[in-house]
Amino acid sequence: MRANLRTLREPRYASLAALMLLVALVCVGAGTWQIARFDGKVHDNDAMRANAHLPTAPVDKVLPLVGAPAPSQDAVRYRTITATGRFDAAHTARVRLRTVGGTDGDLVLTPLVTSAGDLLVVRGLFATGRHTPVTAPPSGQVTIRGRVQTSESNRDSAADVARGQLLSINASAQAAHLGKPVYDGYAELLPGQPGTQGLTAIPAPDLSNPAGGAVEPQHFAYIIQWYLFALLALAAPFAMMRADRRERETIDGTPVGSAPQTDEQRRSAKLADRYGRTVPR
Repeated sequence: MRANLRTLREPRYASLAALMLLVALVCVGAGTWQIARFDGKVHDNDAMRANAHLPTAPVDKVLPLVGAPAPSQDAVRYRTITATGRFDAAHTARVRLRTVGGTDGDLVLTPLVTSAGDLLVVRGLFATGRHTPVTAPPSGQVTIRGRVQTSESNRDSAADVARGQLLSINASAQAAHLGKPVYDGYAELLPGQPGTQGLTAIPAPDLSNPAGGAVEPQHFAYIIQWYLFALLALAAPFAMMRADRRERETIDGTPVGSAPQTDEQRRSAKLADRYGRTVPR
């Protein structure tokens, strides 16, 4: 034991121990962060699964208008809402570069004018490669059912792309473009609803991991991984010290507990072992 402690006080082992302690602290910090990520993912998934199974509610009971405090994703995403109004076909836009069920294309976004404000409605996907025009929404008053999604925060870039095209569904930007009240979020029409004709329907969400990203077991595995790395880092100086001592004993016969040899003595011992020469010690 004393010999081990004496060896660990050598400069190279002391430096290694300090470095590995720093590495272990970083790994513990990463593991603790993954615990927070795991808790957050479980909470988000539970909330969205619950939202998906709540009864259908009027849109004004679920989404506020732009300008009021924005709803959280956990509070409204995947809620099923109903709304009555008429489609504003003149302001239909295509949201570019989207994929639905493995099909690439553009989302077709049309405001539904209601008595309180406009609800942004994704009617479906217009698949890439189609040469027919987008089917117009029905005229007159309609009642629709859709699945709520929270507003996207990145710019819709309406001024930078072709007229009638967008890069995101940003409710605040749409309120500014339309110059009228707009609900802070949007709805994806359920299959078979008015306005879905001629478009690829938006499928129901995968409720096994509705928040997206890494699944819950993966976050749990990351926690174990980071704490295991911390233990390995702390053990590294001891493992290397013991390996070095075993090498000394094998090469030059130094007994356990004896003072370590100098590098010159060890080199001489290796030469003696290799060439069968007797080298004074």
